[in-house]
Amino acid sequence: MPLPDVGPDAPAGRGHPPARLRPVDWSRLFSPRVVAVVGATDTEGSPQRAQWTQVRERLGALGADVVPVHPKKSEILGVPAYPSVADLPADPDVVVVLVRDPLPAVAEAVARGAGFVIVFSAGFSELGTAEGDAAEAGLRALARGATRIIGPNTNLNIFEPWQQGLPGRKLAIITQSGYQGRPITQGQVLGIGIEIWATLGNETDIEWADVAGHLATRPNVGAIATYVEGFQDGRAFMLAADACARAGIPIVAIKVGRSEQGRAMAAAHTGHLTGPDAVHDAVFDQYGVIRVDDLDEVIEISGMFCHTDLLPGSGGVAVYAMSGGTASHVADLCGMAGVPVPTFTPETVAALGEYVPWYLKRDNPVDSGGVITARPENRRVLEIMLDDPNVDVLFAPITGVFPGMSDALARDLIALHERARAGEGKPVVAAWTSPIREDDAYRALCAAGVPLFHSFGAAVRGLAELGRFSAFVRDYRSPFAPRTRPAHPRPAAGGPGLARALLDTRPGTLNEVDSKRLLAGYGIPVVTERLTTSPDEAAAVAAELGFPVVLKIASADIGHKSDLGLVAVGVPDPAAVRSVYHRLTATAAAAAPAARVDGVVVAELVTGAVAEVILGLSHQPPFGPTITFGLGGVFTEVFADVAFAVPPFDEARARAVIESTRGARLLHGARGRPAGDVDALVAAIMSLQALAVDLGDRISELDINPIMVLPAGRGVVAVDALVVPRR
Repeated sequence: MPLPDVGPDAPAGRGHPPARLRPVDWSRLFSPRVVAVVGATDTEGSPQRAQWTQVRERLGALGADVVPVHPKKSEILGVPAYPSVADLPADPDVVVVLVRDPLPAVAEAVARGAGFVIVFSAGFSELGTAEGDAAEAGLRALARGATRIIGPNTNLNIFEPWQQGLPGRKLAIITQSGYQGRPITQGQVLGIGIEIWATLGNETDIEWADVAGHLATRPNVGAIATYVEGFQDGRAFMLAADACARAGIPIVAIKVGRSEQGRAMAAAHTGHLTGPDAVHDAVFDQYGVIRVDDLDEVIEISGMFCHTDLLPGSGGVAVYAMSGGTASHVADLCGMAGVPVPTFTPETVAALGEYVPWYLKRDNPVDSGGVITARPENRRVLEIMLDDPNVDVLFAPITGVFPGMSDALARDLIALHERARAGEGKPVVAAWTSPIREDDAYRALCAAGVPLFHSFGAAVRGLAELGRFSAFVRDYRSPFAPRTRPAHPRPAAGGPGLARALLDTRPGTLNEVDSKRLLAGYGIPVVTERLTTSPDEAAAVAAELGFPVVLKIASADIGHKSDLGLVAVGVPDPAAVRSVYHRLTATAAAAAPAARVDGVVVAELVTGAVAEVILGLSHQPPFGPTITFGLGGVFTEVFADVAFAVPPFDEARARAVIESTRGARLLHGARGRPAGDVDALVAAIMSLQALAVDLGDRISELDINPIMVLPAGRGVVAVDALVVPRR
């Protein structure tokens, strides 16, 4: 089934904006000709003096003419100064604003056609005050034209010079906190070169997605490491992550917001709303983002990607250890993390037998016992392991500094790593767990760019992500790519026109009959039913549908009808229908006297379902309309077994969402039950996505609970639904 049309030329007015990152002329930031520093001073000991000196040195080295702006001084440290940006002799490419009240200077920069303005000052939306919000709104208004604003509440790390000559591709860093990025840059001691470090502060204008989308076009970037507290625009994030996925550039992220405390602090720090954490995880999974929890993982995993090509196979790891205990420990960790440690072929085991003594393990993982590590033939042992057809990468945990062994193993690993970097072999990864970091062998591994971890757990996590991301990139298909196939067919009597009419003409929440009419217009199968307004009419409709039937109160004002006794299942005959009709209307009047009751729904009884599931649509910041799937019926809140997907996505993603829930086992025929029609369920999710794309801006919430999954080949059918319009 084709994706809904969300491409660059999709019609306006839909629930999502056009699928395109905004263009930014980055040359004016990274290759500026004129740079002005507002607030530059020569006052000894002041931060502004240090910042002025920093800008002059760094951007002057790039060939820029760096000039100070000061209302009272004619020169700053020997450089002629100008009283305002308006007085500059040439239009500036970059204006750095160091003063406490930046808005007047920013306004002057915009008037002069500056390419970029960098605002240091704090005191904006991160304060959570009316004054801070007003100041931020003023900055945002100034960013409506061609001038781009970085900050406020930021610094000059984007211009920091980095150590050159380090091996491999380079690491790009994006943070919303300067201090959180500083440890990542120290990955240079591991031989990880830095391409750029962008600190974005409050992201009044330039946001995470702008920078990441640009980095996806830089051929020397091997990975993006990031610390984020929230995203300004969820769709822009998805577009940037999509660009990185298409370029094969992994994003390794610390994302604050797993706890209530973290979400509260994020809002206080940069003014971001972090949004529901589970939805962030779902979007990260859709676009291959690797989410970690500490800075060591960010540094080591992203550094590994800078020094290692993606794997062509399943990620099989050959483990070479200097002790049996280490081999067992690593194999156990790999098993728990889902990292394959494949059995060697008989040919590999036989070849290893020429070098590994009989009393040591020759299959994967290999225990060298330290006996052969220092011998010249050890490199041949490693080569034989790497040559095994089931192996994609070699992992060597080095548990301590053992002169004659650790240094010899390091030399062998470096040689194999260099061969792999030349395209003539498979990659190697090492773990150095000894506290001695000044050892020559350790320094040699870092200098050569051998991917290096400092714990077995982190290394196994890195190996898992290497295999997972490699497979992700191989299989990835951009949901934003132009579509050449015809649009998803709509039923003749339905679709967007009917849906919009229902949303426009019904006051408040739609009752379940109208809700299901809206769903049917998008091809989602619904139960056969009729709304009745008298006991006799209900009995007549029941006879047409065939007994037994289901009776339910029809009221948009009453939720959880089953809990209130307002649903009757298996009503067997006309007399029972009339009796139940009276009972339901009386119960509704007593339980919810203020509710508007439209009548009683008479519906066919759906039997033989394999499982009851829920499908939903809701607005989840910052991503907008979001699809929810999970175990349905009365146990939805009890088990909370749900998963999410944010449009656009394809059928493979819809299927992956289903399989990510524990309830998926019911759909595959658990305990002798028949398998469910998963294909029909996937089609229903895709139809709901089409509805979300068309009407996401018109619907606040939509629940289909339950949707009955029938045995394979018999489809699915929605038996209850609720649609809440956005007003």
